[in-house]
Amino acid sequence: MKALVTGATGFVGSNLVEELLEAGVDVVCLVRPTSDIVWIRHLPVDIQIGALEDSEVLARAVEDVDYIFHVAGLTRARTEQEYRRVNTDGTRRLVDAAVGACTRLRRFIYVSSLAAVGPNRRSRPVDESTTPHPIDGYGASKLAAEYAVLNEADRLPVTILRPPAIFGPRDRNFLPIFRSAQRFGRVPVVGSLEKQVSFIHIADLTAGIWLTALEPVAIGKTYFMAGGTHTLGKVVETVGKSIGRPVRPLRIAAPLARFAGELGEWAWRLTGKPRALSRHKVRHLLQKRWTCSWAKAHEEMNFRPTVRLISGMKQTAWWYGMHGWLRPVPDTGDWDE
Repeated sequence: MKALVTGATGFVGSNLVEELLEAGVDVVCLVRPTSDIVWIRHLPVDIQIGALEDSEVLARAVEDVDYIFHVAGLTRARTEQEYRRVNTDGTRRLVDAAVGACTRLRRFIYVSSLAAVGPNRRSRPVDESTTPHPIDGYGASKLAAEYAVLNEADRLPVTILRPPAIFGPRDRNFLPIFRSAQRFGRVPVVGSLEKQVSFIHIADLTAGIWLTALEPVAIGKTYFMAGGTHTLGKVVETVGKSIGRPVRPLRIAAPLARFAGELGEWAWRLTGKPRALSRHKVRHLLQKRWTCSWAKAHEEMNFRPTVRLISGMKQTAWWYGMHGWLRPVPDTGDWDE
């Protein structure tokens, strides 16, 4: 078996590559010329240099593969056009390449996002029947990419996966939260501690992606894939346990959060470097709920997440410490307490 993974140098992609190698799959990694290959350099994979903008490169990359896992995507951009150029147009080119060159393809899996649907408009979690209402350019570009994939469902065996917030080793999105907790004993929180968010640990997500690729029932369908839903108060408490010290929430009012987002936009514009806190990020943080149901994945594919929030957070903090991203965190061994 042979698989192509786009975005293989990133957090999700590199972990997925390891999942596939453990399953005995030969892996081709499509890597941008400027990407840091630190996480896959030591792995027995075929690294092909190219970008989603290059149709000729894509045509070569998809030759003779059994699976395509499209993980690559732009998560930080200042305009909707930038998001669409990579997330939508790049996906469309990859789909076109697959249609033109793949003769033995078993599955094309597109890893989308809960952002393609948007936050909850009601108290219950969103599911596959929820009408999408993305709230920003990122979500809109991911939703348009989903349509590009599903439009070829009569010619390709496609599946869409929508994970919520993903955490685990190698993730940089949660790193500022851990650093603030370790340095100051405080975790910044925008809004109420009762706000709810769905999470999935990277190990559960990569296992779920491979499970989906093997399940014929998933062809032509869309699934949410999550591992748990928690309040922000619970998350703050768990971060404290994971680094071995009590922490408190640092409540940030909405006007101050919006101001900080605008400062991030100005810094981005002046330096050309993406900022962790931006107008887009603040808008996400101000929503009351980002929750989804993964009942369909459980019922149709027997998807069963196994990593609890506490064990996953402790593992993540320990990994950060081992790699110098945090001060060393003691491994207490009681990750499932």
